[in-house]
Amino acid sequence: MPKLRKGFTLVELLVVIAIIGILVGLLLPAVQAAREAARRMQCSNNVKQLGLAVHNYESSYKKVSRLATWVDKGLGMQQSNWNGYSAHVGLLPFIEQQPLFNQFTFTFYHYDNVVAGPVTAANTPLVLGRVRIAGFLCPSDRDFPSSTDTGQNNYAMSEGNNVGWNPPTGSQTGFWKRNLDTKFGDVSDGLSNTFMLAEFVKGDNTTAVLTNMGDFAFGIAFPSGFNVVNPTQAQIDAYGALTQAAGANHRPSAGFRWAAPGFYNTAINTIAPPNWRFPAGMICAGCGQGDSQGVFPARSRHTGGVIHGMGDGSVQFISQNVNLQSYQALGSAIMGDIAQVEN
Repeated sequence: MPKLRKGFTLVELLVVIAIIGILVGLLLPAVQAAREAARRMQCSNNVKQLGLAVHNYESSYKKVSRLATWVDKGLGMQQSNWNGYSAHVGLLPFIEQQPLFNQFTFTFYHYDNVVAGPVTAANTPLVLGRVRIAGFLCPSDRDFPSSTDTGQNNYAMSEGNNVGWNPPTGSQTGFWKRNLDTKFGDVSDGLSNTFMLAEFVKGDNTTAVLTNMGDFAFGIAFPSGFNVVNPTQAQIDAYGALTQAAGANHRPSAGFRWAAPGFYNTAINTIAPPNWRFPAGMICAGCGQGDSQGVFPARSRHTGGVIHGMGDGSVQFISQNVNLQSYQALGSAIMGDIAQVEN
């Protein structure tokens, strides 16, 4: 009788391994795509919840929380007068963070760690602002590299189609305004036609390499004739070429503090398209985190575009190839340049 084989030959094993490898190669992209789809859905939900929080705030106070709030120096503050707290802090009670909100003392600057009056070592603004809040984080983005939790954030309020922060008189055209109240009735372009917020990506906390994902150049003046509202494509590209050449003159700290106002802390503008191919930039060389006029676009690690929240609470995925004029019009709240959302 012929002798029975007790196993596979080497050739048969190699064939089986090859087939398994092919199957894994075919399935892995599908698994990765499914995971990213789930992350993108969670990110959309985060934006939706923040939009709902803004609506609930407005319903309670008949205005939205301020983009930045002036703080008068007092109670032994170490810092000088500055722009206090972000809009995110005002929204805390409306995202199930009332106990955290109750600990803030609003006569203090958000970076202060001084102990005075009602403030103890456990509830200085600096400590409170480091609390990690899941609803402020896009699951598709990586964590901000740091030895301590810095109060990371991926969602920013839209200052609209202007250079922002300390803009010339009359040029605060977006949904959110610095040190000014906004009511829904002020959005004359219509809530459904105006960006309320959008996502951006966190920095890598290293100045070794300047990238367009989470880094922003500083000390980059606007080219001559640059429009502070609705700059043209040519003007945006010219400024981008300058930021790209900034080298080590950049900060890699986008998204490191949700309690702080300022661009790439908790604010963006819409004068450049989402996922702009150039690094962000600001004109001031000696200013802090984004507290200067500049170009600070919405960004994401989702393929092809960025998630935006509209003034009516709806959520839209905006293509990075969107027409610039249409995108700027969607950033405007009051200019009458109404545009349709392009997906």
